[in-house]
Amino acid sequence: MKTDSDTARLERALWSLVIRFGNRRIVAEIAGGTGHRLPAGSWALLDYVHTLGPMRISDIAALHGVEVSTVTPRLQTLEAAGLIERHRDPADGRVWMIAIGRAGREALDRIHRARADLMAQALCPDDTARLQSLVPIIERLSDHLNDLAPVPEAADKEASHT
Repeated sequence: MKTDSDTARLERALWSLVIRFGNRRIVAEIAGGTGHRLPAGSWALLDYVHTLGPMRISDIAALHGVEVSTVTPRLQTLEAAGLIERHRDPADGRVWMIAIGRAGREALDRIHRARADLMAQALCPDDTARLQSLVPIIERLSDHLNDLAPVPEAADKEASHT
């Protein structure tokens, strides 16, 4: 597969943003306005749960490529902070589902606003018009990646219907 230079530059630029938004110092500064002092990985985990919806702990661990025992302490921290909630799976009462709570959604809203403000500081007025055409492209790329690797539970449900 040949990648053209513009696509390769876009990939490197997007990955660079991901790395920088995951930087502990930057995350700490951005998260300061939420009232919660959590490590970068916890914020990323909270965003996963928010974006993908309620999931089993095993599915969360699988998405991160770790064992359940690795993700459980972080989930417990998020739960103790009131950012996520546990509910029994209606399809299997033995299983706990993890969902974002109201406080978690509010904290993430503040995180996303702070990130947008940080980005706005780096942009010049001419960038605004360019962003309007770039956002749908990045959203389409994100949708494509999601189609390549769906949430494990969603894939299991699809397989059982075929």
